[in-house]
Amino acid sequence: MMGIRGRIRLLTRSCLAGLLLLGGAYLAVSCLTAERLTRATNQPLQVDPCRLSPDAEPWLTRTQDGLTLRGWRLVSGERRRLIVLVHGMWSSWLEMASLGRDLHEAGYDVLLFDLRGHGQSDPSRLSLGSRERADVRAVLRWAHEAGYEDDRIGWLGYSMGAATLILEAAQNPSIHAAVIDSPYGDLPKLLESQLSKHSRLPGWFNPGILTCARLLYGLRTEELVPIAAAASWGDRPMLLIHGESDTTVPVDQARTLGRAVGAACLTTFLPGVEHVQAYRSDPGGYVAMIARFFDDNLGP
Repeated sequence: MMGIRGRIRLLTRSCLAGLLLLGGAYLAVSCLTAERLTRATNQPLQVDPCRLSPDAEPWLTRTQDGLTLRGWRLVSGERRRLIVLVHGMWSSWLEMASLGRDLHEAGYDVLLFDLRGHGQSDPSRLSLGSRERADVRAVLRWAHEAGYEDDRIGWLGYSMGAATLILEAAQNPSIHAAVIDSPYGDLPKLLESQLSKHSRLPGWFNPGILTCARLLYGLRTEELVPIAAAASWGDRPMLLIHGESDTTVPVDQARTLGRAVGAACLTTFLPGVEHVQAYRSDPGGYVAMIARFFDDNLGP
């Protein structure tokens, strides 16, 4: 018969094996989830952009790290002020296609493009606004080469695209004027509530998922805090739009962001409006507000 010491050793080994098994399962699930949440979301183009506007022309440019960005620009014969539309995560320029058409009809050249890892642009791991900043710089470089000066370029970002603009503008004074629609203000804080919704896992998986995303894919969420970057915005004009019924990014983050930017930030908080749904809730009013802002703040 097994003695007491033998039973204790067996129990200890069984417990250690169980802990190792649970730890391995936790690590595997965390790594798989980190991979899935940062995976590129490229997809074939399923619409004809020329149906959006007869002025649509294919567009592409290269980033400094060697990726090709693709999209469409809506231009007329006479070069006008340019509005660059920057979509959100897990989306594409199609998210903003109707808005781009309306702004073009209102008298602007418009660029609709896909961020890296989205739509028709080259595949790349998603980084929630970190490496996507290089895409903004690539677009800006192209715009300069095309003859657009900084004060004739307006930027309009949705969600992650909006946050990316703020983060890049903190170190890039060439971003002159921007409309920021439904940005996150503090990604680490936001992920406390949102990561479980996207992963469909209990919250105690969050530290493992974020650690795997950092070690495997270089995702540093602590660097993605537009509220902290907002102090560098200075006196450049900003229009901040956020729905008060946003269940993805709480409106309190937008209010804090607006206060951090200061007097240069005009704010519009819309009752009953969900995440990036301001245009859809009132297309005419939204376009009029955007056009008025850019008319007031871009060069002739």
